[in-house]
Amino acid sequence: MSHLPTLITDLALILASAGLMTLIFKRLKQPSVLGYIVAGILAGPHITLTPTVIDSGNIQTWADIGVVFLLFALGLEFSFKKLMKVGGPAIIAALTIIVGMVVLGFIVGVAKQMDSIFLGGMLAMSSTSIIYKAFEDLGLRTQRFTGLVFGILVIEDLVAIVLMVMLSTMAVSKNFEGMEMVYSIGKL
Repeated sequence: MSHLPTLITDLALILASAGLMTLIFKRLKQPSVLGYIVAGILAGPHITLTPTVIDSGNIQTWADIGVVFLLFALGLEFSFKKLMKVGGPAIIAALTIIVGMVVLGFIVGVAKQMDSIFLGGMLAMSSTSIIYKAFEDLGLRTQRFTGLVFGILVIEDLVAIVLMVMLSTMAVSKNFEGMEMVYSIGKL
């Protein structure tokens, strides 16, 4: 097996550990996402009792590819027609969550002002891929409320992109320049 590139060997180890943990966690009636986390810990380079990946850089490569496929699957499921259908409540809920988390993070982060703003921005982000996978595992993707949840998540992701642009611009320029911010958001 030494003739295979390490990327493929690491993929085999990752898939084998994820498959084994999926079976164990299904049998324990636990979410498979939790099993994936345990599989990642066991296959990672920090646990020496089990076989680990050969090249730690491969973990990042496969993680990026996996996220791309998972978000692509979410994109296939969700359309702008569905977003418009749940638009009003989804926008209100998403903005309430984002503003609430940013304010909470700013209040909790007693460090520097910029660090507190970044903390608030991080708290405002949700993990769309985790929620999508959890709904899929529980068989809830066809339920009516999932359209609203996915609408909120898509809006949060769009606002997250704008937040990343704004926060990175603020961090680099060390001050708030409104026209530069509007220009960055317009380009986006």
